[in-house]
Amino acid sequence: MNMIKFKSASILVMICAWYLPTSAQVNFLISGGIHSVDVKASDFIITNSNKLDSFQLKLDNASYGYHFGFGIRLRFGQFYLQPELQFNSNKATFKIKEFDFPGTVDSIKTERYQYVDLPVILGLKAGIVRLYAGPVAHFFLKNSSELFDVSGYDDKFSAATFGYQAGIGFDISFIGIDIKHEGNFSNYGDHIRFFGQKLNFDKKASRLMGTVSFKF
Repeated sequence: MNMIKFKSASILVMICAWYLPTSAQVNFLISGGIHSVDVKASDFIITNSNKLDSFQLKLDNASYGYHFGFGIRLRFGQFYLQPELQFNSNKATFKIKEFDFPGTVDSIKTERYQYVDLPVILGLKAGIVRLYAGPVAHFFLKNSSELFDVSGYDDKFSAATFGYQAGIGFDISFIGIDIKHEGNFSNYGDHIRFFGQKLNFDKKASRLMGTVSFKF
């Protein structure tokens, strides 16, 4: 029975692999743009168990980032399916206020993050206007952080996180202009650890993304 199911599934995949390109209008896309991160994370008082290290950690600015990549648009009449592969880079700055040394100037620490994003968009096209929405997966690549200069800091990034995208686009000849909102299901900054303890950030970040694409 399992072999029959396997053969049936294999045949279905082969039929879909043959049928989709022949029944759909196929375009390849190269795209890039910038995005802004919107989040208001909690401030934290960090204290070591020996009470010798005590400071306040505050998200100062989630800043802007950039993204670029490529995708395929499979169009079926007015509807289309668009999987993409995107590289995105973000930066955040944190403000550290030392309690053990009153009168010292607050220090600013920067973190940079790089991810590969895999959005799968289902859209509707009417004239030059496109409306769309779909899920997105973020796969962690690497980060660099000045927070390692702070006593007790460590990080633990999830290999993959998930969210959604929705937006509007305009096609003018072979050029596309898109503005989309992205929401995430995981909390912002949940990779941060101090003295072995995870910080309980209680806000989910969202992004406003502006993208220009070229279709061929």
